[in-house]
Amino acid sequence: MALIMVNDILANATDTLSYIEELIKQTTDKDLEQQLAFCAESYIPVVKYILPQAADAISQGRFGFASYSIVDAEKEIGACNKKFSGSSSLLGDRNSIMQKLVDVAAAIVKILLNG
Repeated sequence: MALIMVNDILANATDTLSYIEELIKQTTDKDLEQQLAFCAESYIPVVKYILPQAADAISQGRFGFASYSIVDAEKEIGACNKKFSGSSSLLGDRNSIMQKLVDVAAAIVKILLNG
């Protein structure tokens, strides 16, 4: 179940990163472009390294490392959210869904750690 969740999060994060990259191409607002670029820089390690490492760790029964990786992904998503504080974020719904998925995955891994 934990591996399924992490793979779902990875698919969602990959889609969100593509969406961010598309928004960057379309915007003419320099401030918005900087905020989006920051979010892209937050999502890139989540997609390329953090979540794949979490999936590998779960597959190998290394739930402590998986938990650490999931928390790290959550921090990166949170950093993106904070870039848009005070304004309505184009990524608000996507980041909210990501946050909820990560919370569920973290809870599952915690159960595996304590089980």
